[in-house]
Amino acid sequence: MLKLPDDSTSAIRLADWLELTAMLSGDGDSSIGDLERSLRRAASDETDTDNAIELRIMAAHEEIEQRLRAAGKAYPFDIDYGTVQVKTNWEDFPAYVFCLCLSYFGSPIQEPRKLFEQVARAAVKEYLQGDAIDFGFPRSNFPRSFSDAVSELCIRIGEGGGYNSLPSQSHKDDKLDIVAWKEFPDSRSSKLLLFGQCASGVDWEGKLRELSPEAFCKNWMREALISPLISSIFIPHRIERDRWNWVARNAGIVFDRCRIAYWAHDAKVDFSGCIDWIAQTIDGRGRPISS
Repeated sequence: MLKLPDDSTSAIRLADWLELTAMLSGDGDSSIGDLERSLRRAASDETDTDNAIELRIMAAHEEIEQRLRAAGKAYPFDIDYGTVQVKTNWEDFPAYVFCLCLSYFGSPIQEPRKLFEQVARAAVKEYLQGDAIDFGFPRSNFPRSFSDAVSELCIRIGEGGGYNSLPSQSHKDDKLDIVAWKEFPDSRSSKLLLFGQCASGVDWEGKLRELSPEAFCKNWMREALISPLISSIFIPHRIERDRWNWVARNAGIVFDRCRIAYWAHDAKVDFSGCIDWIAQTIDGRGRPISS
């Protein structure tokens, strides 16, 4: 069975544990009973009282139910009388499972972080029913050089007037990972325009104010944008309910795991890289389930 998370008091981490344990189990399910037994075996001091353990279990179960509502059809599990059951094959839900594994296990290499940007772009594109590009460095489907990328971005959004050279400044992407916009048939300025940052690591809260869309445009574009700028952050994690508004005030529009999964689930995007990384990540902890 999967080892309990280091922070066994976090409802979010315990809910993650329940989901992953279901994926890795032979019968495709986990239960509140499994969680209770694991917590009691791990109990080590006077803070791990029966009441404290019961409260953790209740909070984890509530978090699971919130995920079911938030992710909708993109949620890979059925919940029934305290049991978390994988619906079919986890590969049918690549956006959610990829975010779950990236959040829980993390990754020291760049590949999954770039994959996350692709999933995030697919999600915001579906959400806006508009256009979106990956701007984060290294760029694969956009000009690699920063100056050419800014110039191409200005062409795509129809504003900004091209690249404004500031040779003394460093850049690469200047914290900008995703740009999305909702176009009108006339293709004129004055439209919905979103600048977003992806933060897949455990230090994501420290990045909430790193991206300043207004400063980015003033620094790197020749002309001021006409369209109002919306800031956004994309994370594969879940956020405690009582912290959500604080995060949103600092980050703008928040795309957490469930929001990303909901909108990316039906997107026309190649998830094969995500599926391969998931299989490699969980293989050492139990074979991926096949239908």
